[in-house]
Formats: sequence, C-alpha cells, structure tokens
Amino acid sequence: MFIEDLDSEKPRPVRFPPDAMDYAQVAVRELEEPFTPDFVALIHNESPMNGCSLIAFEHDLLKEGSACLVKVGRMNPIAALIVWKKELEPKLVRLGLQYLE
Repeated sequence: MFIEDLDSEKPRPVRFPPDAMDYAQVAVRELEEPFTPDFVALIHNESPMNGCSLIAFEHDLLKEGSACLVKVGRMNPIAALIVWKKELEPKLVRLGLQYLE
C-alpha cells in the first residue's frame, strides 16, 4: 500500500464481534409496535453507533434499501436500513444494516 492510498481510504467504523450466544431478530413487514420478527439471523459484527452485519437465509423481504426493525442481542429493537446484501452461498446471505436512530 502506498502513502497516497492511505489518504484516499475512508475511515471504517469500529466493529466488534457479537457476545457469545447472541443473535438478531429482524422485522421487515411490520415497522410498528409490538415488535414481531420475520426471521432470526447470526450477528457477524456490530458497530454500536452505525449498524451491524448479519448472516441469514435468503428471504424475499431482504432487499437493499428496505427499512426494518432489528433487535441485536439484548438491545431494544431499532429502526435500520438494509444498505447492502451479499450472497455467501446459495440461500445464505450477509447483510449490512445501518441504524436510523
């Protein structure tokens, strides 16, 4: 890596691995209370102020740009936006969620 490359890279938010046995619950259809998840996902990593990365089975509701409510581990449900989606294997995807609150 050259010195010039360091200036062009954007700083990446600090990411943390999830606590043991934690998982995420995601509600895409209903964004109102009470929180009723549509599916669960594994937490890949977390950035407390910015968002998280999840691993889930492919679902028709998982589209880039979709708003959702996500409950990551023990935190309360929070509004989020699916900002990216990457296929890991057939029917298995990794999602990038940005918190909106």
